[in-house]
Amino acid sequence: MAPHSWMNDPNGPSYDPVSGLYHLFYQYNPADVVWGNISWGHATSKDLVTWTDVTGWEGYDAVAIATGPPGSIDHGGIYTGTAQFLPVTANQSWGLPLQCGDTDGCDGQTILLVFYTAQAVNGTETQALAVSYDGKTFSKFENASINPVISSPPPNLSTTGFRDPFYEAWPEMDSILGADEPHFYVAIGSGITNVGPRVQFYTAPASNLTQWTYLGPLLSVALESSWSETYSGAYGGNFECPGTFALTELTENGGDGVTPHFFVMMGSSQSTPLHPLSSWPLWSEIDVVRSSNGSAEGTILSSGVVDWGRSYAWDSFYDAPNDRRIAFGWIQEGLSSLRSQGWNGATTLPRELYVQVYSNLANTNNILSQNGSWTAVQNADGRWNMTTLAMRPAPDVVDALRQNATTAVLNDVVVSASSDVPQCSSLNVTSDSLVIHAEIGIPSGTTANVSFILRHSPSGEEQTTITYDPVKELLTINLTSSSQLDKSFVDTESHIAPLFLLDTYNSTDGSSSDTVREPLTLDIFLDNSVIEVFGNSRVGIVGRTYPARNDSLGVGYVVGPGSGEVTFQQIQVWEGLENAWPERPANSSMQFS
Repeated sequence: MAPHSWMNDPNGPSYDPVSGLYHLFYQYNPADVVWGNISWGHATSKDLVTWTDVTGWEGYDAVAIATGPPGSIDHGGIYTGTAQFLPVTANQSWGLPLQCGDTDGCDGQTILLVFYTAQAVNGTETQALAVSYDGKTFSKFENASINPVISSPPPNLSTTGFRDPFYEAWPEMDSILGADEPHFYVAIGSGITNVGPRVQFYTAPASNLTQWTYLGPLLSVALESSWSETYSGAYGGNFECPGTFALTELTENGGDGVTPHFFVMMGSSQSTPLHPLSSWPLWSEIDVVRSSNGSAEGTILSSGVVDWGRSYAWDSFYDAPNDRRIAFGWIQEGLSSLRSQGWNGATTLPRELYVQVYSNLANTNNILSQNGSWTAVQNADGRWNMTTLAMRPAPDVVDALRQNATTAVLNDVVVSASSDVPQCSSLNVTSDSLVIHAEIGIPSGTTANVSFILRHSPSGEEQTTITYDPVKELLTINLTSSSQLDKSFVDTESHIAPLFLLDTYNSTDGSSSDTVREPLTLDIFLDNSVIEVFGNSRVGIVGRTYPARNDSLGVGYVVGPGSGEVTFQQIQVWEGLENAWPERPANSSMQFS
């Protein structure tokens, strides 16, 4: 995303209905490849595929909102937040002292309102607003007594943090709380010392977005607890980068087209055996009720992981033209030194979040009876229904990225596993930029692993492997042999996610053992060092691979060792993807190398 230097959290994804452009900001240090001097960078896109630096890419040109002067509330940095495009009329100015700069005032214009954490010189975290009238330049309401718009954490609480505001209108929450007019709501990442993490929740009437009222914690969990350590991650002690939204079940995803589901996304800093990294993004579906004091309280129904790999700080927005929820995450590097590279950090593919409903399921190994990243209900006939938060790379973005790609297709390839020798096949592709879609039949009782090999050197000294283990029910990006660079320089620790395949009843008798297992569906995206893997639209894993050899470009698939017969029902490979930044030179990062 950034043209050079350091970047971290994506901020303020939003859509401008007037210009028809998507906007995406990001945490940015334009002066170096390490964290510091944190400002906001800014890019736009007409399709979420190709992007443009709003004010240029050289030097400090990409900075949209910079740190303030000494003594200002944001002298220490412009930190994570969100943004909304708001239409202004003669009767609706959002309670803001707007100065559009023309004789007609702001009536009929649309403003871009940013809500961010301001880091003061003394380290105090406060929340502030900034506004743009042209989608390019920003004012921090310097001449108005607005900022900080939320000056401090809730009183009488010993908080571990208070940052990363996420704000949106939320009509479903208006209904729950019985609001007498439309409101906006902001979620702020926090925690209570020695108690546990919190998503602090505030509201303001749409008529005045400078007056925010504390409602209480929307989500409260115990210190270093977990809904399910295997399937749901660990909550740690302080939430960061929260997000809140509702999604309605869609009939095309097995739902009824009516039922709403309420979700919270949050960042955690507690590792688990499956996820040894120090931070990761989580989500929870919650049941929201109005408490006796009029606040909103959420109770966890299910909890899962946005991404099991090297990504963090996810932010989402409502994509109005396509009536969907889109999220972006920050991809961290796996190198100990980045001076020669000239950049640090990347942004994920835009990921669509939606509710998936499965019906007619068998409760294999009693897994649906456990806490996990799903809610499951048993019907009177013994069959189960399961609901989860699903995710996939936005389909239209994927189509556009591969529109001019070279395609290879394999269908109905059956491989019998050997007990001691893996069965290896080349896909006759050599590339560091490709997309793979595979549908693989793995019958119950099969013990052989199924793998795709990327960035493979001719003799196998380097290779990155995406492996599914049907016995352990784990999907892995195996980086152990991904690079011949010194292990002190490159991180080759693998990323692992749990993924069980669902069994659906094949008969009319719900008590029957006659079931059919869903195929393993893998969508793999490789862009030089970045790998994004999706398993059955229920698991996402981001990894980084850094081969030392220029000829580590081979692609293939492997079955085994083990027993059973595996059917590659379909393998499609696209190589030669679209350039997401056509207006930048290919070496824009090298000015800081």
